[in-house]
Amino acid sequence: MATIEREPRFLPEALLQDTTGTIESLVPDHDRFLSPAECEQLATEIARRGLWEGVELTPTESHTRAYALLYEDERIEMWLLSWLPRHSTGFHDHGESNVGFCVAQGRLVEQQLRFAERPHERTLEVGDARSAGSDYIHCLEWESGSPALS
Repeated sequence: MATIEREPRFLPEALLQDTTGTIESLVPDHDRFLSPAECEQLATEIARRGLWEGVELTPTESHTRAYALLYEDERIEMWLLSWLPRHSTGFHDHGESNVGFCVAQGRLVEQQLRFAERPHERTLEVGDARSAGSDYIHCLEWESGSPALS
C-alpha cells in the first residue's frame, strides 16, 4: 500500500450540491458520455475532497504504476493512479473517450503533441487539472512525490 502525503493546495471552488462525501454522490445523472469539462470537474472534486484517501494501491509488476478503480458504470470509469520515479505513460490518446484528471499529490509533467510543433510541456502540481477529448495525444510522467497521485 502506498503512503499518502496530503498536500491540501486546492483553490476554493463552488461545492457541488451534494456533500455526502462519496464518489457516487458526485456523479451527475447521465444517459450519455460526460464532456471533457465534466470529467475534469469530477476528477477535481474527488481529489479536492480527498475521496481517494485510504484506497489501497498495489503495483501489478515491479516498476509499474499502481492503480485502483474508484468507480465504474456503463459510461464512466474513474481510476486513482500512483506515480514513482521512472513512471511514464508514453505518448497516447484515449480512443473515443473524453478524459479529465487532477493531481492529488506530488507533481507530474505532461507533454502534449501538437501538429507541426514540438511537444508542449507543462508541470502539473497538486490541484492542477486537465481535460481533453478524443483528439488529445499526451504523455504523463512522474516528477516528484512519494508517490505522486492523480
